[in-house]
Amino acid sequence: MENEPKKPYFLNVRMLRQVLIGVDDLLHFAVALVLALCGIIFLARTLPNLLHPDVSTLLQVLNDVLLVLIIMELMWPIIRFLKREPFILNPFLYIGIISCVRRILLIEAEHSMVGKAAGHETSWEALWPMLTEMGANVVIILVLAIALRLVGSSPAKIEA
Repeated sequence: MENEPKKPYFLNVRMLRQVLIGVDDLLHFAVALVLALCGIIFLARTLPNLLHPDVSTLLQVLNDVLLVLIIMELMWPIIRFLKREPFILNPFLYIGIISCVRRILLIEAEHSMVGKAAGHETSWEALWPMLTEMGANVVIILVLAIALRLVGSSPAKIEA
């Protein structure tokens, strides 16, 4: 049995593998283009808000700009993949930190606007859920910052 010749494949597996890798690259490139277009559209949509600077529109601008930062951070793993570089976790940790900061800013903005509209002090029962969510986001930021520090100091990278 050891000396029995191997049967040839019906299809050229190496060629098919190259075709699949090419399709994979094209799909990654298409996703990167869509992400870039989303970032451009969000920024274009935000620019008119700068012409009418009030608290509400500026908070919307800040929200949209942070969302564009998240979108751009999502592009880095795709770019690294297309350059055949090893996979790293840093962009995802940045995304988590930016998302939490964005949420904290929005919670505070919503609370400020509701407080101004009501024209009175908010009760502890109404404040408790907001403070809990903000505290949870702060804890998540700290955990992600520690993880970022640990991953950044570690020489080991995950090979794609």
